[in-house]
Amino acid sequence: MSNNENTKKQIRFLILGNIRLKSIKFEREKLMKRRQGFTLLELMIVVVILGVLALIAVPVLLNAVEQSRESAVMGNVSAASSTVSSRVAIGSTIATSGGGTNDVVTLLNASSENPYGAGVSFVGGACANEGEVGILDNGDGSFTINGCGSGGAEVTTKTIYEPEDVAGINL
Repeated sequence: MSNNENTKKQIRFLILGNIRLKSIKFEREKLMKRRQGFTLLELMIVVVILGVLALIAVPVLLNAVEQSRESAVMGNVSAASSTVSSRVAIGSTIATSGGGTNDVVTLLNASSENPYGAGVSFVGGACANEGEVGILDNGDGSFTINGCGSGGAEVTTKTIYEPEDVAGINL
């Protein structure tokens, strides 16, 4: 083959190759113009997936809120038992109502809020409402402290006893 024939073949190949490339580019552009958004089926699948995730997540989140409120009630029970224990240990008189200086309920309510948002946190006697902590004087030197969670159901109880005599020494 002569050099001239090779050159003609190369020119024909370049021309045909260029036409093929232009044709491929044209087809790709045409395809991109036709598909500018999502199909209805794709959008429906996304909506269904989001719905399923919401059905799973909402109860879990609601349960977490309830658990945190009950944990706050348990913390308030611990605070009340700590306060009552320290007063019993030093022999201080304790009133669970009446508003005096020894009124444990009034002192504790001044520094705490009901985790359920309604009413007071601490009451004299047994708890009855959501978020309340009841401080009950049993009359024998012991105190029962209970906390109410959702619906007024009792979630925890602690009992504080008066110190006993040890080897004849009155504590």
